Amino acid sequence: MKKRILIGLTCALAVLISLCTIFLPQNKEVTDSLKTIQNVVINEIATYEMTDKEVEELPTTEIVEQTEEDEKNIEEQEVEDEAFELQGEIAYEGDRARTWDITLGDYKGLTYYSQIDSRWKNNLYTSVGNTSQTIGTSGCGPTSAAMVVTACKGAITPDTMSNLFVRYGYRSANNGTYWSAFRAVADEFDIEYQETIYLNTVVELLKNNHIIVASCGNGLFTTGGHFIVLTGVEGNYIKVYDPYLYSGKFDLSSRRGKAEVRGNIVYVTIDNFRNYANYSNFFCYKYDETPQVNDAKPVVTSTYTRYVKVNTSLNVRNGPGTNFNIVASLKNNQQVTVYETIGNWSRIGTNQWVCSDYLVSSTISAVSTISNNTVGQYRKLSRNCLLYVNASLTGRYYNYLANTQVVILSNISNNVDRVRVTATGRVAYINTNNYTNVATRASTVNQYRTLKSNCTLYSNSNLNGTRYSYLANTKVQILNHESSTVDYIYIPATGRYAYVNNSFYK
Repeated sequence: MKKRILIGLTCALAVLISLCTIFLPQNKEVTDSLKTIQNVVINEIATYEMTDKEVEELPTTEIVEQTEEDEKNIEEQEVEDEAFELQGEIAYEGDRARTWDITLGDYKGLTYYSQIDSRWKNNLYTSVGNTSQTIGTSGCGPTSAAMVVTACKGAITPDTMSNLFVRYGYRSANNGTYWSAFRAVADEFDIEYQETIYLNTVVELLKNNHIIVASCGNGLFTTGGHFIVLTGVEGNYIKVYDPYLYSGKFDLSSRRGKAEVRGNIVYVTIDNFRNYANYSNFFCYKYDETPQVNDAKPVVTSTYTRYVKVNTSLNVRNGPGTNFNIVASLKNNQQVTVYETIGNWSRIGTNQWVCSDYLVSSTISAVSTISNNTVGQYRKLSRNCLLYVNASLTGRYYNYLANTQVVILSNISNNVDRVRVTATGRVAYINTNNYTNVATRASTVNQYRTLKSNCTLYSNSNLNGTRYSYLANTKVQILNHESSTVDYIYIPATGRYAYVNNSFYK
């Protein structure tokens, strides 16, 4: 009941803000005050914990009646625009300094959700106060993400996930959900994750206990852009949870005979998916149907002594994961007692946990033997390579391309560094033989600069192609360092993306 009241209040505030914008365009203070109240309410909804009764009623069981015209009226989810995805990466980088404040319900396993379920279809899913942007019209992204987390970790509904996406910057103004939201979901809920564009890889992952979100364009599943969830392979068929599944969707002339609906599962042959789904990217999550302790990580209880091995300090958190709060820190060589472990985390006291990668069995091992301190320096990757979640270069991994820039956060050993990827904000571990030999300039990504003179911007990174003339004192935002002399930038005044020689900054 509390949640319904909050949702109703959010909708009423959105309408009131729209009316103020129309009839009181000069009274910005009133509009800003209403928006502040609306954000407070949205935050309250995002952290709302479901009751046991609500958790029990999670699955969507009804396939509703809709028409092709209804489908054409939903907001198109952008699937290929480079500038759109770049904005998503900026949202992701800004969000990495925070943790999502949310408690999951009990583990429920594979659960189907529809974005047009009457329980939440009319709830707002908007970052700009647009009352036409609801979960029903725009929420395929958070609905798909809710299915993933409910299957892998614990119960969360599409309305709660939608509010989290809005709250932490993953809802675009007019084109649905940023792709980077799915990477953030893996980070926040600690799910093993990878991305791919290859359907053959997806089929193998589905056979190996993965649940996968697919981004699709105009084709078998949508007339615009859409996210769907792939849950498994049965014979030659891919099993699909389509968050915008309605009665008769695959009876349309353009789709007839290409898919079959049984209950709430869409069955599509691998060949038909390849030929007609118009897919562009896959977000893949490791899925264990029988998790332990709600997070698929076995608990091992045993008491023993370990020593801290770090260059700077080791964070102590109040739970086994980076999504828990930091409550203390430890120094190199400091002795601790381990009482139990969950996955890659060790409990060293009451509600005190540290990452096991930084614990060793003796103080001799704990003494740093690193010959060259490179902390704070920037490097570029010399080749396509993997970054890992564990200092032992094991566990979940991420694919990064040659010339990706990283900053070194700590030297773990002579051949392993802990780094941050400047373009995305991801923190991971890397084998140092993947660096180029030359350190790059310090990152100014996301910072704003002013042009010191009239200059020319270019459409290509080698400073050729289409030219754009800009005046002195034009303000630009640096999005990426292409080389030691060239930046990729955004001009807020015109909305243009281009390349510039960095010697033109003040």
